[in-house]
Amino acid sequence: MKSGFVGVLGQTNVGKSTFINAILGRKVVIVSEKIQTTRNRIRCIYNDEDSQIIFVDTPGLHKPVNKLSSYLLQQAYGALQGLDLLLYMVEPWVEVQPYDREVFKRLKELQLPAILLVNKIDRAKGNEVPETLKNYGELGLFKELVPISCKEGINLGLALKLVKENLPEGPAYFPKDELTDRSEEFLIAEFVREQIFQLTYQEVPYSTAVEVVELREREEDHLIEIYADIYVARDSQKGILVGEGGRMIREIGTRARREIERLLGAHVYLDLRVKVRKDWVEDERQIVRLVGQD
Repeated sequence: MKSGFVGVLGQTNVGKSTFINAILGRKVVIVSEKIQTTRNRIRCIYNDEDSQIIFVDTPGLHKPVNKLSSYLLQQAYGALQGLDLLLYMVEPWVEVQPYDREVFKRLKELQLPAILLVNKIDRAKGNEVPETLKNYGELGLFKELVPISCKEGINLGLALKLVKENLPEGPAYFPKDELTDRSEEFLIAEFVREQIFQLTYQEVPYSTAVEVVELREREEDHLIEIYADIYVARDSQKGILVGEGGRMIREIGTRARREIERLLGAHVYLDLRVKVRKDWVEDERQIVRLVGQD
C-alpha cells in the first residue's frame, strides 16, 4: 500500500484548496477568489483500495503586512516538516516568478521530492502553458511537471497517479472513513468564514475570525444547534458584517448553514454573533487563540 503526507504549496490564490477538494470529490477546505483565504494547515485524507494520501493544505505564500499574515506564512513553511512529497502550484505565468525563486531556495535546503502543478490552463493563451513548463522545469527542482485545471478537471487523474508513484510503501495513518484531521467545530467555523470572504470586501474578511462556542444536537427533532462568535478588529467592521437591519449577517448565516448541513447531513440552526476585539490581527496572543487551531 502506498501512503504518505503530501504538502500543497504555492503563492496565494493559485488554487491549492480547489485542487484538494477536487481530488477528494467533496468540499473539505474553503475556497474564495480573494487571496489568503486559507489560514491553517489542514490535513485532508484521500483513500482508495491501494493508497492513503494525506494532503496538507497550507496558507498561500505572500509578503506579510501585519502579525497575522506573518503567522500565516510561518504556518505554511511549518507544514513542510515531515512531508514525503511536495506539490508546488503555479499559474501559466510563463516566467518564473521572483517570489517563487525565493521560496525555491528554501526547498533546495529541504531536499524534498517535488512535483510542479501548473493550474488554470483553461485560462491560458498561446504558448503560455508550454513556456511556463519549460521555464520552471529548467530549474531542476521537480520530478514531474503537470499542466492541470482544477475548475475543468483536466489532468487531475494524472496528477494523482504521479503522486502515488512518488510515495513510499506504508501503513494507513487514519481510519478509512475520515476526510480530515480537523474537528466539526473547526470546519463549521471555516464555512462561516468562507461566506464572509464571499460577501465582504477590502480589509473586512482579513480582519475576521470565527469561533464555535457551542454545538449541540436536539434529539427530539434531529436538529443541530450551533452558536458561533465572529470577531472583527474595529467597530466599523462590525457594522459592515451586521449590515443594515441585520441583512448581511443573515445572508452570511443562510449561506453558511447550507454548507454546514451538507457537511453534517442534518438540519442546522445557526446563531452568529459579531464581536469586536480591538486590533486582534496585531496581537500575537489573540492570533494564536483565534487562528492557531492546530
